[in-house]
Amino acid sequence: MAKKTLHVDNQYLIKKLDEGYQQAFQRLYDYLLKDTRKSEFDKSIILNIAMEDCMEGMKTKKKPNLIIPRDVKEYVIKHSKGMAYKQMKEKLRNQDYEKIEIGSIWVVFAVSIVLFFIKNLIMEKYLINLWIDSLVACIAFVIVFQNIKIKYRIIDRYKFGNFYKKIDIITILACIVIKFVTSSNFDITYLLLVIHFFITKKKMKPQFKEII
Repeated sequence: MAKKTLHVDNQYLIKKLDEGYQQAFQRLYDYLLKDTRKSEFDKSIILNIAMEDCMEGMKTKKKPNLIIPRDVKEYVIKHSKGMAYKQMKEKLRNQDYEKIEIGSIWVVFAVSIVLFFIKNLIMEKYLINLWIDSLVACIAFVIVFQNIKIKYRIIDRYKFGNFYKKIDIITILACIVIKFVTSSNFDITYLLLVIHFFITKKKMKPQFKEII
């Protein structure tokens, strides 16, 4: 069984903490990991507040226990609401929207490359040669996979429902059918992916605005 973990936004900052602050942060992390009453998003908000507090504590040379007390329950209660909670929630919301928007643009290009390669593979017509085309297609597939994974994690975080997963599946299936039944020089699948991008963006933007 895989070990349960919590997603921490801006996780790269953990490596910048000194040993004492890393231990204090880990105490908080372990406590929240066992907390069954809070949502994953609430836990992430508190952890990100703690991250910023730890970075500030290091700058001012405060002891880690003064930032995150040994009784971490007190710290969790304090930051489960209030201005710091609201500001961090808004910050993470904005970051998540940007991740989806930028990731969706990459997906449009990457999916087009993968479909183009698959069709060329079947027809045995390559842009350069089989190995180089395969390498580019593999990189494009990884880009698609990573960005889709991030997108669905964010959608699940905010409980946006299954609409986006359904429209993704419908669009991909439509692209596959169009790609392999038409011989037109004009790649309509790319246009379809762009339309999908704008439909998703138009529906998702007001949902993000309602979160705070």
